[in-house]
Amino acid sequence: MKKHKKHANEEESEDVKQIVLPAAEYDEITKKATERDEYYDKWMKVHADYENTRKRMEKEKIDYIKFANEMIIAKLFPIVDNFDMALAAMETAKDKAAVMCGIELVQKEFHRILEENGVERIKTEGEVFDPNVHEAVLAVETDEHPEGMITEEVRAGYKLKDRLLRPAQVKVAKGSE
Repeated sequence: MKKHKKHANEEESEDVKQIVLPAAEYDEITKKATERDEYYDKWMKVHADYENTRKRMEKEKIDYIKFANEMIIAKLFPIVDNFDMALAAMETAKDKAAVMCGIELVQKEFHRILEENGVERIKTEGEVFDPNVHEAVLAVETDEHPEGMITEEVRAGYKLKDRLLRPAQVKVAKGSE
């Protein structure tokens, strides 16, 4: 095999080749390369800002979830204090009815705070059984109520806005046999 002679303007290395361009074309390519570098730098800065913002928002979301109940818990402290005082008063009180009245006031305050925060008690007695919000724990044979009617609430149920927190446990009427 015969080796070809290289031309005088060709480099020895196959990786590097020289190209001759008119000066205007070279200037245009250089300008575009500079613009590309500027755009790339701007993109990198925007991308870094985006990543920092995303990380900050994720941290804020975690903190929000962690401390979301802080306000409602703070509202419950006076109720806990009142229960503690009522229990202490039970030991020394001569008038148990007055202590009972105090406990009922604490209970009303507790329910008021729940309502203020969007928690509502599920209606039961006198209502038709709804498996979406009621849990039947006993079927009661009776002629006093129509079949499927709730006769008694065993445990209260609650909803937060439209979301079920806990179904109400109820006794449901069934026809006598």
